[in-house]
Amino acid sequence: MGIRKTVAVTDRQADYAGFRVLLVEDTRLYTVAITRHLQETFGIIVTHCASYRDASIELSSRGADYHLVVLDLCQADAPNGETLELVLDHGLPAIVFSALNGRGRQSLTPERGIVERIDKSSAFAMTALSSAVEQVLQAQSTTVLVCDPDREGAPIVSRALSGAGMRVCRVCSDDEAFSILDANRNIELVLMRGDLAAVNRFAFLEMLRLRYGENVIRVIGYSEDSRPDDVAMFLKAGGDDFVHIPVSDADLLERVNYTLRIHREIQKLQRMASRDYLTDLLNRRYFFERGPKQVEICLRQHLPVSAALLDIDHFKRLNDTYGHEIGDLVLKAVSSKLAALVDDKRHLLARLGGEEFGILFQGIEIGDAYDYCERIRKAISEIRIVVDDEEISVTISMGLAAISDSETFDNYLNAADQYLYLAKHSGRNRVFSDYQVAKISISS
Repeated sequence: MGIRKTVAVTDRQADYAGFRVLLVEDTRLYTVAITRHLQETFGIIVTHCASYRDASIELSSRGADYHLVVLDLCQADAPNGETLELVLDHGLPAIVFSALNGRGRQSLTPERGIVERIDKSSAFAMTALSSAVEQVLQAQSTTVLVCDPDREGAPIVSRALSGAGMRVCRVCSDDEAFSILDANRNIELVLMRGDLAAVNRFAFLEMLRLRYGENVIRVIGYSEDSRPDDVAMFLKAGGDDFVHIPVSDADLLERVNYTLRIHREIQKLQRMASRDYLTDLLNRRYFFERGPKQVEICLRQHLPVSAALLDIDHFKRLNDTYGHEIGDLVLKAVSSKLAALVDDKRHLLARLGGEEFGILFQGIEIGDAYDYCERIRKAISEIRIVVDDEEISVTISMGLAAISDSETFDNYLNAADQYLYLAKHSGRNRVFSDYQVAKISISS
């Protein structure tokens, strides 16, 4: 259980690195407890102010730097909730962490724009605080696509999402939606008008799954009309939820947050299943599932794309000489260097098995991809592993092939594999590609 907890915290810290929270609290006990809890759980930066005056100065000078404020409802110099008014005037999400009884509780109405109200005297106060903070941080790192041809209807949905801190992108047609989704891989959720989906016989939902996979993007439908079986038809076609509007902002946001929570839990499980157990790189199965979809996106957008295969030179001899334990150390060292060099937000890197790795370069020309491979090759040749006072050096060979036409994914990799074969039989520790061959032909 201890190991699992450490991994979960590390994932959160990676997700929320750079987020800043302002804590306004005049009790030392709670200040220390909250600061430590938020820093250890999320890895976020917490700045503390002990009074209304300090908070006012901090927000006036650096208010734009903060993503969230956690505050006690009353301070010695602001006993009637003035600090809350100050925070809301700056347009920042507020979590009230206070002794909520009597007068304080009555003053907190939903219309005041507060994210959450937590009774600090509760035994579950810290758990509730974690949940509320994560909800805000997730919202601010979420981009939602709203697809609605009705210029009047879309703002009803967009307003609630924007008010929660989510980035909202609005489009009027399926074609616009797919263009945005191709260009923005961080979109997790689409809200679309249900009757628009019905008019095209739910082709949008079907195409969404075909292009991006079953669990990459969630879809919530909405409509002002309530027709028989409209919800059932939308869900059966592949939607995740359906909302009839008008609906309160709070109800809509809870449906959206619930859908995103489920989505992210599935994503975590998929990430675990898609990782190679030894190197923590993506595995062969994920590479062959995700790779073809990424190639299709690049070809549709007329973006350059290429495939590279690489393997470690003389790896079998290394295993036979030093044993599989040292072989595993070499694999980990090479994988760590690859992970540091390859931008996983842009390109696709995976261990395909044994000492072989694959990279799908996206959005860079073949010449730049070749230079990229050369940098990788040189960096890995600098790896040194000490075994019984002996230094082991590592080299790799790489094959790189440009992708210009729609073919099977295996064909792309076969072309790269042929160049890898040439690299191996030309002396190893080199990159071979059609770009290189073309340059030689031109120069000769």
